[in-house]
Amino acid sequence: MKFYAVKLKIRSGEYEKSATTLRHAESENEACALALLGECHGSLEDGTAEWVEGGISDMNWEFYYSVISCQVLTPEDALVLQKYL
Repeated sequence: MKFYAVKLKIRSGEYEKSATTLRHAESENEACALALLGECHGSLEDGTAEWVEGGISDMNWEFYYSVISCQVLTPEDALVLQKYL
């Protein structure tokens, strides 16, 4: 498994911000999915969130999450980021 720094775009109505999270995963795709699900307020199981092209729609499109970037990290970089993220 590797560490990934995943930068997300979070949109709520007209407001937009970014957030960076550290994920430990088998692949880049898994890291991105874990980051998106970790930010999500709703649930895929009860239908309050759903996978859509390019990300996750949450709470009937009140929030939309997408991946801006995903970068594999060296073990040394991951240790530093774990301390600050």
